[in-house]
Amino acid sequence: MKKILLSVCAMMLITFSAHADKRIGISAAFTMFDTSGTETTKSSSEKNSTTVEEDVVVPSLFFEIANDRGAALGFDIVPVDNQELGSGTGSDDDAETSGANKASAELTGHYTVYGLAPIGSAGGYLKAGLAYATIDTTETLATGTKYGNEDVKGFVIGVGVNKERDNGAFFRVEGTYSDYEDVTFLGTFNGNATGDSAVRNKIDADIDAVALRISLGKSF
Repeated sequence: MKKILLSVCAMMLITFSAHADKRIGISAAFTMFDTSGTETTKSSSEKNSTTVEEDVVVPSLFFEIANDRGAALGFDIVPVDNQELGSGTGSDDDAETSGANKASAELTGHYTVYGLAPIGSAGGYLKAGLAYATIDTTETLATGTKYGNEDVKGFVIGVGVNKERDNGAFFRVEGTYSDYEDVTFLGTFNGNATGDSAVRNKIDADIDAVALRISLGKSF
């Protein structure tokens, strides 16, 4: 699905860019991820919930096409993986076993398709888009349970200010809020999801993010 969406986005940008201004740039987003999760154990149905906040700086590259009124269509991709969403450790913190447990998740393969709509005459704009990513889980659990990876999508909204020089160079500051869809991870026991020895727990997770993004770019 991701490859199809990337191909469609690339074709749209190529098609519309023939008669539009082009912009390229780099960004650094000071981002606070708010991740909440609930683990439900299979045999006892006990629920254990936690919320983790993680502050990270997320770099990205972007390409935009814009019309003469300033409206733009853009594509933003994060060139690095491992945006930590938080981790937790504990001793004897699983209801069905004894021993230390550690769980964490990372956001990888992140890209966003978005639109910009100008507001006012001072360079202000509104932003709205769709984000796509993969959540990679890493864990060391005394139960032997393993959780896989899941693709997620979400929406992005924001507001910003763009200041452009006569030579086409521009500086941009924006604030955004991202809300990713709820995702469920089903555990396996040593890679086996069934069988008498399987301890197949479940994790329901929700991720939100607030970011302050600073961008530098060039129009041509």
